[in-house]
Amino acid sequence: MKKLLLFSLITFFQLTFGQFENLPQKTVYFKPPTNWTNVCSYMNFIDPIVTIDFFPPGNQMTAACEGWYKTSYAFNKAYVEFNNCNYISGSPNTNYLYYSLETENAVFYDYSAGPISNPPACLLAVNGPSKKVAIVKIFPNPVQDYVNIESDKNFVAYEIIDESGKMVVSKDFNSSKIDISNLKAGVYFIKLKSLSNETNVVKFIKK
Repeated sequence: MKKLLLFSLITFFQLTFGQFENLPQKTVYFKPPTNWTNVCSYMNFIDPIVTIDFFPPGNQMTAACEGWYKTSYAFNKAYVEFNNCNYISGSPNTNYLYYSLETENAVFYDYSAGPISNPPACLLAVNGPSKKVAIVKIFPNPVQDYVNIESDKNFVAYEIIDESGKMVVSKDFNSSKIDISNLKAGVYFIKLKSLSNETNVVKFIKK
């Protein structure tokens, strides 16, 4: 009976994780608060769908440069969390801090600004000089009525997300000037979607 159970478990894991062999490898970068003494990350699959979830704290991240850390995962689409490695399963833990997002791409996540599309030069060098990183410029910032977007990418749609993560606007991208005059004052993120189905996120402040 024990041998049968062991065989079943081995077969299950082989079938489950065998499908991950050809998934694209993606690097995620995170800049934590300066008072964190440890930096961890974990990932749960969204695509492909699996029946096994991984729980925090996850993997210890490797120091990259200028306060940034990095680690790599293989996935099409995933939920990624960055945390302070202080998770205690099954009990409240006020010392556990984390930042999270869903992504289909490599990630540059600054704890103070959220996902960014203009990583520092030192990370581009770490990531490899042959890999082009698209820069998306947003101005003015802070802004009163209109946000201007400047990029070499061809965007087809955009969403505006408030600081709580709620989507407040979803429209086609027909102009590089976006009207935000009806938004309340606060911090927002614009999620820009390109023709190749890539996503860039930029932060702005509405006055």
